[in-house]
Amino acid sequence: MIITVTNPFKSMYIEDAEGSLRIDEGMKIKFVAETGEVISGTLTKISGKGEKTKLQIIPYGAQKEEIWALTVMQESSLGIDEDVCD
Repeated sequence: MIITVTNPFKSMYIEDAEGSLRIDEGMKIKFVAETGEVISGTLTKISGKGEKTKLQIIPYGAQKEEIWALTVMQESSLGIDEDVCD
């Protein structure tokens, strides 16, 4: 018998004018906050559903995690950070 303790494949799908995109925990992401600040880092956790979805990230060069709600992100700004090499 196999017992699943955690599911390592946590992901979400987003849609904008360019189409749909799958974002998984562990990916490098970036977005623009309502204040105009560009936030980028490693996505460590996705929690909540729908409008209450929150993303927990570790910004590049930081040691502390930050939690950001989708409601404080500029529309269509969330995406994969392709400027960073793994």
